Amino acid sequence: MSTVEDWAKQIVANELGEIVEIHDDGSESGMYDLRIGSKNAPEYAIECVGAVDPVATETWNVGPAKGPLKVNSAGDWIVSIKRSANIKSLNRGIANIIGQCEDLGLTEYTPVDWQLRRFNAELFNALDGFGITSLYMYREAGSSNAHLTMDGGGGPVSQSGDDVVGWVSKFLSSDDKADVVKKLRNSSAKEKHAFIPIVLGGAPWSVESYFFSEMPVPNIPPKLPEPITGVWITLNGKGVRYMSGQWHVFNC
Repeated sequence: MSTVEDWAKQIVANELGEIVEIHDDGSESGMYDLRIGSKNAPEYAIECVGAVDPVATETWNVGPAKGPLKVNSAGDWIVSIKRSANIKSLNRGIANIIGQCEDLGLTEYTPVDWQLRRFNAELFNALDGFGITSLYMYREAGSSNAHLTMDGGGGPVSQSGDDVVGWVSKFLSSDDKADVVKKLRNSSAKEKHAFIPIVLGGAPWSVESYFFSEMPVPNIPPKLPEPITGVWITLNGKGVRYMSGQWHVFNC
């Protein structure tokens, strides 16, 4: 099974044109994940650390990741839920609530908002109580399935990479990343990098939206905690890296 480390290894190798090895083989505690160069004299030490929203991850694992739910409808539905949705409650009630929506003719894209509340307050309260934010029937003659998806961020799309720069500096300087810093500090490599995949709302929308735009190269250097010299940040099949005093954008 491919791991984050395997994926990062491939990306770094493609970008730098170097042979990248898995360094952490479990033989010692506190080993960093990847290296370029020999074990005794590495040129690069790279530690992988995901930027993950733990609440969203838990909701995803017990909800959307389990597959579609059966509903009282001939069609198939897409149901978007909040990161904090109560999946147990949703599992019990979604079949009937979807049937009610179809009976009311609400088969097109329907956000659970003030307009729905005005149209049918009881239905709004039920959907909102389940943590549903929108729903629609995407196939009329289907398998009576509801496919759960989770809300992403919202708001203006970032037009520069400056928010990414500020965020990664704070991210790596936070107390819970002390182990990342420690592993790299203990390495004798000249280049000490952190590889950061952003998943499941692990960063603010101002940061995530950068990876859904044209991704202009950031203009300012990050303030990385010592001794980290470089970072790799990925999302949506795209990435941006900082090393040797320069930012570079790349595709994963």
